[in-house]
Order: sequence, then structure tokens, then C-alpha cells
Amino acid sequence: MAIAVDTIEILNGLDHEQDQTTSILYSIDAAGGEAVDTKPVAVPVSASQANVIFNNDYDLDGSTVFVRVRVTKFTDGTAGAIVKTETTEALAWVEIPGGASEDHIIETGSIDVSDSLGATLHIDVALSSTTAHTGTEVIVQIASEAGVDGSWTNLTKYVCCVGTAISAALTATEPANETVLAIANPVASGFDWDGKNIFIENTVAADSEIVYQTEHGADS
Repeated sequence: MAIAVDTIEILNGLDHEQDQTTSILYSIDAAGGEAVDTKPVAVPVSASQANVIFNNDYDLDGSTVFVRVRVTKFTDGTAGAIVKTETTEALAWVEIPGGASEDHIIETGSIDVSDSLGATLHIDVALSSTTAHTGTEVIVQIASEAGVDGSWTNLTKYVCCVGTAISAALTATEPANETVLAIANPVASGFDWDGKNIFIENTVAADSEIVYQTEHGADS
């Protein structure tokens, strides 16, 4: 069943209301690449704390990005009494300026995993401008000692969100749970590549979100 002109369709629906005048959608106009990177990183049991550094100076004149870190911890292995600590945000959505700006490198600070039998960091990075970007470097550190900044070692590092984003505004305010979003001319504006994560920037950072595009309508 074809969807309406001047719309795109997403899975699961919006988590937040997205406003016609202030919410902006970001994607990449190509078969490969996405404006969004989501990555889980497992923290070894031997670690007492973890830290995530976002280096947006990796590209000296690149794009602004939004970043977020959530934590899931497994804290009790007793049979029949598995305990998980979920939806803990070590770092809520925050925008980092483009490279060579002040505050272009930020960190979560110490994430306590000393009571954990297993922990996973869920790391999200999303382009939030249409400036060409050669990537944001993400460095995940761990420490075997609690509260000692000099004890950090690198667990992993990687570069993500390489590309030049495109953007589009909503043409109607969309309520939470909506799966069909109204944008003008999705084909001409570059939102005709389905099967991608896209980022919706909201002026209230906490209401920004990642959604997965599945379909697009024709241009009017």
C-alpha cells in the first residue's frame, strides 16, 4: 500500500511530539552511510568505572553532532532473581559544536560499574547540521580502580558519522506515537533512501530522537 505524498514512514512511532516549526530531520542522501551511529560497547567485569570521550575536533571544520550515552547493568546473578539497571543516562542528549570550537571535546565522566556483573554502554552519535563531516572520534575508557582519574585505559576507539547530512523540516506537528511524518517533497529533498536511521533534532534536547525510516511517499 503506497503511503501519502509528501510523507515518510517510520517504525514504532515517535517517542515525543515533534513540532512543525522547531523539529529538524537529518539523513544522508545516498545508499550508503547514515546520519546516525548507534553502538553497544560491553564493559569487562574487571572494570570498576568507565568513561566515554567524544572528540569532535577530529574534523577541524566539521559538523555539529548530538551525542548520548545510556547504561545497562546486570547486578545480581542469583537464580530466579536477575536484576538489571536499565535506562540510566550517563549523558543525556547534548550537542557538541563543530571542530576547532570551544567545548568540542566532552566526556561522560566516571560511570560506576563496580557493582556490576556485566555492563553495556549504548553510545549514540548523530549529525545535526549539513556541514561535511569526516567523523567524530569516540573513545571508551575503563579503569580497574574506582575514582582514580589517572587509572584510565582505552577499551576501544572508533570514528563515526562520516558524511554530509541533509535536513528537512516537518510540515505538520506530529504527536507522540505517530508513524507517518509530513515533509515536503521527500524525493527531491533526499529522504527517498529507506532502511536508514534518521535523527530528529528538537529544540528541547531531551525530546530529540532516533527513528528508523521504512517508506517514503512521492513528491507533490
